[in-house]
Amino acid sequence: MKKLLFTALILLFNMIAIAQTKPKSKSAAEKPPTQKEMQDMLKQAQKEMDNLSPEDKKMMEDMGIKLPDTKVIKKAMDGMSDGQIKSSVENDNRVVPLKDITRINKALAVKLTTAQMSQYISETHQTVLTKLSPTVKAKALEIYQKLNASKKSVGNTAVAFWIDGKPTLALYLMGEACKADPTDDNNLNNYASFLTMCGAEQLAIPILNNLNNRYPKNTSILNNITQAWLGLGDVAKAEKYADSTLRLFVNHSQANMAKCLIEESKGNIPKAIEAAKKSIRNAYSSEKERKLKKLGYKLKPEDIDWNAPMPQDALGLAKFTWPEYPMKVEDNAFLEKEWNDFNALCQAQIDQLRAKQSKLEKEYIDKSAIRNQQLIQASQKGQYAQPLPGYTAKAMIKLGPTVSDVLGNTSFAFTNEFNKVLQAKEKVTEYETILIEKQKGIDQKYKSQIGEGKANPFEAVCKDENGIRSEFLAKANDNLKIANQTYLKYAQRKINDLLYYYQYTTWPEQFELYKVIAQIAWLTQIKNQPVAFKAESNYCPKPIVKPSKLRSLQNFDDVACQYISVLHLGVYKIVSSCSNLTGAFDFGGLKIDVTSNVETGIYSGSAEVGVSKGYKGPRGSKTEAEVSVTGTVEWDNTGMTNVGAVVGVDGKINGVNIVGVEVKATINSGVSTTGKGILSGIK
Repeated sequence: MKKLLFTALILLFNMIAIAQTKPKSKSAAEKPPTQKEMQDMLKQAQKEMDNLSPEDKKMMEDMGIKLPDTKVIKKAMDGMSDGQIKSSVENDNRVVPLKDITRINKALAVKLTTAQMSQYISETHQTVLTKLSPTVKAKALEIYQKLNASKKSVGNTAVAFWIDGKPTLALYLMGEACKADPTDDNNLNNYASFLTMCGAEQLAIPILNNLNNRYPKNTSILNNITQAWLGLGDVAKAEKYADSTLRLFVNHSQANMAKCLIEESKGNIPKAIEAAKKSIRNAYSSEKERKLKKLGYKLKPEDIDWNAPMPQDALGLAKFTWPEYPMKVEDNAFLEKEWNDFNALCQAQIDQLRAKQSKLEKEYIDKSAIRNQQLIQASQKGQYAQPLPGYTAKAMIKLGPTVSDVLGNTSFAFTNEFNKVLQAKEKVTEYETILIEKQKGIDQKYKSQIGEGKANPFEAVCKDENGIRSEFLAKANDNLKIANQTYLKYAQRKINDLLYYYQYTTWPEQFELYKVIAQIAWLTQIKNQPVAFKAESNYCPKPIVKPSKLRSLQNFDDVACQYISVLHLGVYKIVSSCSNLTGAFDFGGLKIDVTSNVETGIYSGSAEVGVSKGYKGPRGSKTEAEVSVTGTVEWDNTGMTNVGAVVGVDGKINGVNIVGVEVKATINSGVSTTGKGILSGIK
């Protein structure tokens, strides 16, 4: 109890520290506080809370943030010595847990044969049930009975609940699935993984050792043994199994994170960084990025693989054409009208798009309000809700640098690249000055010849004036055309890059808005191309202007996500579609409420989901890929972070649907170094 109160107090002190303006030195921040300092901080915490306005308190309550009772914390702290406080701080900052000899001995004491598996599972399940609340057990039993009645896979449903952040339901259901069929080795592996991540590593190891004897060199089993020993604080054994896993699959996501913590605990930071980089390359998560940052390494775009190729011209901007630039005065009148008509068509379409933009902005605001309310409600209930599109953080690292300008801004205005166009316009001014001087020469030449009763050589004046004006147009528009082409090619590429970036970092309704903004930006930029015009000499016959051929503009191509992947896990469907990375339950008409009255929590991990081709054991991340059509899903405490295909698997990589009664998912435990969790303290 004191430990929990101490942790709550530390969180409160962190809030106070953020509010204070005076920074602390690194050494001061790392030094554990004394009992007196804790009491002083507690008084300061109470003062800060007393200064909160009723509106601020109400807002925090609406967000699910409950202010701690400092009197209760103070009473619990009174019996804590400076040594106990120091020990608590050290445990909170520990990279790997202390070696738990009691639980290690219990794990080593059980040599589980396959014949003994049924009894062991039954006893373990009964022990686990003592840690689950009556509400959870009642809900889980209801779901279990409905699944059996409808002949739905209990094991697959348990995995689905685990991925969806409902570990208590997953524990119950997987325990029942293993009891019903203790020969299903994939379910046994997953149950052991659940036990490990919930804090009962000593109960998981006998199951995993049995599986390892029967399925040697299986990377999922080896990884799960790694995580179990790491959770018990036996770093030497954890490293042995981590190394075995990585020899078989060098980029194994979870084993590399275990290796990272092991190296960090030994003070070998370069090797810890190396392992974390291998883990994050094909399976990004914000947790891993934070770990790398803590180790002193800033993640770079080249550290992350990005499998979806970037489209060259998603909007079809290259299809747009515009009138020619007039290079001689004889073409000026016709082309000037063509440009006026072109600009009018662009403006008309811009006006239509502006109306559409207003409608989409309202839709986005309305849906954002609903989404924010759902986040608040989920927080109040202790449930998980996705705050950002699934691939946002990964896309910001990988794609962000390609779309940001020198100031770090992302927009459809490219002012820095417009300089060449401005320089070309300045040259036009110079050419205008030269033209004026040449015109003065012509005026002087024909001054005495023009007028009533004089020779009036209009044809000669026409020819001379048209000559200098055509010379002006050729020089001015040649520069303008080159500058405009260079800029518009850049704008075309950047608009496509930005749309690709926004496709992975914004919600669908927001992306629809960005598409319209991109279209407006393109039309505005091609409409506003600077073009030089110069009419024929007034001494020439009035030109006959041909009718314009321009009737309409090209259509934009629709930008739709081309990289859709669907993983079916029986009752659970995971859809990865650009910005969307979601999981949804579908019990085939069976009414099961999975949103209320259940405890929630998300633990780091991954799964190999596949259709078996005669292989019955747990799937390793590589060694068993050849016998399955397989996809991967990765998650951390923020929810799902990645869905993809295993390299070298049979079947298509993008767009593959994994369906059928044989579909199974093999869980790879994520790092769990605290020894805490739902099953903490279990015997």
